[in-house]
Amino acid sequence: MAAGTALRKPVDLPILAASFYNSWTPAHLDIPHQHSVRLRLTNLSDDWHLFALGDDTALRDQDLIHKLMPDLRKDYPNTRLSEPGTTVTLPWRFDREGLFSLRCVRASHQARSEALTIEVSPRAH
Repeated sequence: MAAGTALRKPVDLPILAASFYNSWTPAHLDIPHQHSVRLRLTNLSDDWHLFALGDDTALRDQDLIHKLMPDLRKDYPNTRLSEPGTTVTLPWRFDREGLFSLRCVRASHQARSEALTIEVSPRAH
């Protein structure tokens, strides 16, 4: 299951930024439950990535899709395709509490790509 709800028309949402180059900076985000943000994801690597947000089950299912179709470059509501050196945004309402991950689901990156951990709790730390 996804970490919440994708927002189609974000308006003046706070921005939480993270960048990726072999690992995420920062490696962890704390977000209050029911909070809406625009995740701004910068790809500093020299390869394209398909960043996906979700819990273990949702990401496992997307991993399987990309193992079957390794060159698939399709955005879903919880994913963003990021070419080398680009920044993408993912407007999201975190309406489920728990630990979630954001990582690349490309087949060749799944085993070696570290996840950005997102903790959604009643009160973020």
